[in-house]
Amino acid sequence: MKFLLLCTLLGQLFLYAEAPLKKAGLEKMIQPKVSFSSAYLSDATLNGYEGSVNVRKNRIGINNAIAGFSYTNWAFGWNNLASLPFGNGTNSPIKQMHSFKLNANIPYFVNDKLFILTSVSVKSTFEKEHSDSYGGGLFSFASYKLDDEHAIQFGAFANYHPISTLALPVISYSYRARQSDGFKFILGFPRTYVGYHVNEAALLRFGIVFSQSVIRLSNTSVIEESGFIEAEDYMSNLGLSYEINEKFNIETDVLYGIKRNFIIYSKSGNELQSNSIDSSLGVSVRIAYIF
Repeated sequence: MKFLLLCTLLGQLFLYAEAPLKKAGLEKMIQPKVSFSSAYLSDATLNGYEGSVNVRKNRIGINNAIAGFSYTNWAFGWNNLASLPFGNGTNSPIKQMHSFKLNANIPYFVNDKLFILTSVSVKSTFEKEHSDSYGGGLFSFASYKLDDEHAIQFGAFANYHPISTLALPVISYSYRARQSDGFKFILGFPRTYVGYHVNEAALLRFGIVFSQSVIRLSNTSVIEESGFIEAEDYMSNLGLSYEINEKFNIETDVLYGIKRNFIIYSKSGNELQSNSIDSSLGVSVRIAYIF
């Protein structure tokens, strides 16, 4: 969901740029960026059960403001297998999960105050076999400039998968979103973000983000053979972003999994059970290099 924040910031970049600077802004948009992030969420029990799980997540991506491609891997560590509400009580329910995502952004300037950005994506999220794992996403919003520091954003986003489709509104209010000094924030859904520039290079930030995904289980899954899991979560972060130079940036955060829910579906799409994972703490680090 950093992608949603990026879309909002792109809208601000264009709305607050003076006409002579828009060409420079466009040149900056096509610059490729490579990033790598790694995160860990500590052990957390499933609500109402003694079984627990910890999660490691690694992601690598290459993108600019127009298009991007990423690969994400999740590794799960389970405890008290016999006390889980699914699986066979002996084997880990799921050890790893993979996701490939391709997205494209389409900007449109209505006038100096109104900017519209639409993004489309295709992704595959699976345990082993990738058949029936493909889904799509659509994110579209308009950003209206109230003055040189304030703007509002409104629109919608949808995640499509044959098993489950989610559509929700996007609404937010931003203040000094593109500034590199003092306070800045974006308040709304599905992302809230507050930052404070200690200086031009260092940014303290806090955020809460909602995300959703459908995962295709393996043909031999002990959870449900060839089934699916729909996962939803609210994640918060508190950390520091530091720009080492114009090309290299590093971010470190403390994470807090506020709410994590998941639904298990059969191969044919019938809902079998739903569960939630208790809150837990974690850490993350991300590095990015702009060519």
